[in-house]
Amino acid sequence: MWDEISQLELPRAKIIVIFWSRKYLEAAGCIREIKQAAGLLDSGRLRPLVLRLDDCPLSWTDDFPESTKEVFASLRSALDFRTSQENVSIDHAIELVSRVSEPLLVPNHPRLPRPELLQSMRASLQLPNDRFKFFPAAWVSGFNGIGRETIVREYNRDFVPNGRGVTIEVNEATLPRQLLLRIESEALGARQRRLEELQGSTFTSEINEVAAAIEQVIEAGNYLILRHGRIVEERIELPEWLDDVVNALEPATRGKLFIISQVPLPVERRVRCRGRIETKRVPTIDEHVLRDYCYQLVGHFDPHTERWTDDLVDQIVSAACGNVGFLVSLVRAASNIDDLDQLDALIAAEGSPMVEQMTVYTRWAFAQLAEFPDEQRTLIFLNDVSPCDVADLERVVKPSRPILRVLGKLLEYGLIEREADSLYRLNPLLANRLNRSLIQPELVDWFWQAAREFVSNPPEFETQDHEFTRIESRIQAALISGEGQLPDSIARFVSAAHWLQAGVRLYHANRRDAAYRLLKKAFEHRTEFSQTTRVEIIRYYCLSATRLRKFSVSEKCIQLLGNDHRTKSIAAFLRGNVYEFKGEFFDAIKCYETALNLNQGKDSRLEHTYRPLISCILRTPFPDFAKAQRYSLAYVELRRTIFSLMCLARVYLHWKYRGSETLRDKPKNIDKLYRDALEDLAKNPGVNSAHFEVRSEEAEFEGDYAGAIEYMDQALDADPRPLLRIERWRLIAIHGGQRAAERTLSEMDQTKSDPEFVTNWGVYVPMLSETYARALKAASKPMGLLNQFAVSMTDAEIARIIGKVSSGRN
Repeated sequence: MWDEISQLELPRAKIIVIFWSRKYLEAAGCIREIKQAAGLLDSGRLRPLVLRLDDCPLSWTDDFPESTKEVFASLRSALDFRTSQENVSIDHAIELVSRVSEPLLVPNHPRLPRPELLQSMRASLQLPNDRFKFFPAAWVSGFNGIGRETIVREYNRDFVPNGRGVTIEVNEATLPRQLLLRIESEALGARQRRLEELQGSTFTSEINEVAAAIEQVIEAGNYLILRHGRIVEERIELPEWLDDVVNALEPATRGKLFIISQVPLPVERRVRCRGRIETKRVPTIDEHVLRDYCYQLVGHFDPHTERWTDDLVDQIVSAACGNVGFLVSLVRAASNIDDLDQLDALIAAEGSPMVEQMTVYTRWAFAQLAEFPDEQRTLIFLNDVSPCDVADLERVVKPSRPILRVLGKLLEYGLIEREADSLYRLNPLLANRLNRSLIQPELVDWFWQAAREFVSNPPEFETQDHEFTRIESRIQAALISGEGQLPDSIARFVSAAHWLQAGVRLYHANRRDAAYRLLKKAFEHRTEFSQTTRVEIIRYYCLSATRLRKFSVSEKCIQLLGNDHRTKSIAAFLRGNVYEFKGEFFDAIKCYETALNLNQGKDSRLEHTYRPLISCILRTPFPDFAKAQRYSLAYVELRRTIFSLMCLARVYLHWKYRGSETLRDKPKNIDKLYRDALEDLAKNPGVNSAHFEVRSEEAEFEGDYAGAIEYMDQALDADPRPLLRIERWRLIAIHGGQRAAERTLSEMDQTKSDPEFVTNWGVYVPMLSETYARALKAASKPMGLLNQFAVSMTDAEIARIIGKVSSGRN
């Protein structure tokens, strides 16, 4: 065995773990191995890790036999890399092994050269009238996965061949002090003590401190990359104070700061930073260029290249839609499936837009993880706590096999990416398409418990790797999971930026009570932020207050936004939202239409306005279906998503069955219009439960109540979210009969201890209470039981619900 190790295995190994102890010095095989390894270590062919199992010293003393001197001499070569403390624990040993072996996961595949883009970038970033100096900052825009960061790194290789590009994620909530701490930690290796010192310091100008830290990075022969991340979406601009940082940097013989974003730099910000920043757009790539690159990837990833026909390559290239990163994910995944006839399950139909292609692929990739709970848990944790250090992932996921195998499988499908040494995050190209897959109840329950446990265990900072990132990971986990207590060493770093970021994430996760508490804190500290972020704080605080029916708070926010001409359109939308929640649909429609007119040309805001506007029109007693159709068609033309297609299908459905309620004639081809819209919805890759929801509504119009409940059951199988469960209970309470109503009452009683409902009880209880009252009526039980179910509601609210149900009104 020892011959096989020394002659075959050791020369091919990349890492050696030395389990150092007093017994090691007595083991002939271990001595033989370490002597041979010493030469491999000196040549740089092996990466060592020394785990100290007891108190055996690391250098020879008189206490040991003379014959062991050579063993200690061989050990010396390994000590320069990473060595544990004495009597290392099993958990810490596992963490160290993961950290040392983690670089094996570095992506290694052919790169697509783009020399013409590099040449263009160099020309555009050079200062006019100066052959030796370049703009100190560059704004590089383009879609995720198109190679923006790769281009930046290739560009800098001409100036600093051995320089390190330090990537730090920023978003609309990032504050100057927060960025300073991240630079100090990631680029300058600051330890906990230094970070605490900076956090407690008072600066004349935090902007100047950030600029000075960037200059230190440059002096060390490196450069800084700020990547525009997202709390929810990347369309929100980065904070304006970054302009002041850019203006504080002087032109030099190479660039200092590179900002990567999906959105181009706005003209007014470019003017504000004139002479300090230049822009570059990285375009998508033509299919004929990607085809040749695809063959290189196939040759790299698949040992059985003979099974790849030209048609299969064309299919993959077409599905990638000009996106390099997505093409790599597709080829890597396809190369690992046994039968390429399954390729159709991995990609959408030919000619489908990129959004649909990515949706199909993400669902397929997640389906491959059905029997891999560790991978699923890693994904849901990274969805809210990102980026995360490999040691922390090991600690929180507690995988049944090495964490590197878990991460390797996720990398194989392109669902995560390695941000830096030992740091991982969800792939931003696919991340927001994973949300539907990650809301499985058992996964969500695991996350809340794991996040709280993670927070209660402070990090052990034995190394200088990502200390501030690891601190922020625990802050994110604490705020999102509702954990109130943080160790003092971490609690001192909590800022308004963390409250805002966690509040927005909780809001979109429908945990409205927790979101409101954090957004309120951010609102009270909004003066710490620049204009763009202040608007986002007020907007989300208002939305959160409205959903909790705190309308006086909502009105305060609306007034703040309405007094500024730049935010009148947002104020109009939020006022419409308040009217909608009050049930005053005609007033809501007027406000939403005002918001539409004020937001012309702003696609994102239009998209968010069409959906509630159409819903309000359909909820009026005598809907203007022609207007609803006009808005729905405009919505579909703007964005062809499940939401827009569902709106159009529901408009035609209601027009078909409720057209007689209005004075206008319904179209003669209304049946065809509805069926075509329903078919378009069913074909959309992201359809999930939407098609069944519409069919359930149709069955209810038809009087087929059993069918309506059956379709709602199918919708719940596709998406078990609380709102669909509430709708199913409503259908049963009204149409299911006495026994079904009794079962519904029992199920609804259990919601008071169901985490999905308890965390959002203030939002759900009004809807639940009306359905509960209908079920009481159907089950012939006393209405007074509603008081025991909805304890938090006022007597007036209870009386209104009982009156409505008793009178038979819907």
